[in-house]
Amino acid sequence: MADGLLTGGLETTASTLGMGALLLLRSPGDRVRLAGDPTFVPAYVEELLRYVTAVQVAFPRFARHDVDLAGSLVHRGDVVLCSLSAAGRDPRVGDHPDRFDPAAARIPQLAFGYGIHRCVVAEPTRLELRLALSELCQRLPDLRLAVAEHELAYRPLALVYGLTSIPVTLAAR
Repeated sequence: MADGLLTGGLETTASTLGMGALLLLRSPGDRVRLAGDPTFVPAYVEELLRYVTAVQVAFPRFARHDVDLAGSLVHRGDVVLCSLSAAGRDPRVGDHPDRFDPAAARIPQLAFGYGIHRCVVAEPTRLELRLALSELCQRLPDLRLAVAEHELAYRPLALVYGLTSIPVTLAAR
């Protein structure tokens, strides 16, 4: 439980916030809308969670009995891994699942897992992201990436997907 609170409540939220900031740096229209339209914020956060999926693979599960899974036999005791990032990019999610589109109608994202194994900090994470992203857009409207985007580094072989840093500049007022 403590690991879930620390990893799920801190590292994944920070990583998702960083990836959200990068997406906002690419999209000035979304920044303006997040700063001024509180009704847009929840949809933006849900799409962000689907699109970046900080924890890309769910915790391992073990098959309790033999089962046919989409034409493949999974034997009792086999390890089963679910790709949360692939689930968010499945064509059944909605049109153009590889495109970030907060206005798109999509099925619910699975970044927090589902059912009894759903992440314990799902709701606090949503709240933190909603508050942080809208405040970022309101307080720092002139935020700009300080390096070329191709120079950004992503965490290598990490449990939590994300950037190692995001160098930014602020315009003088």
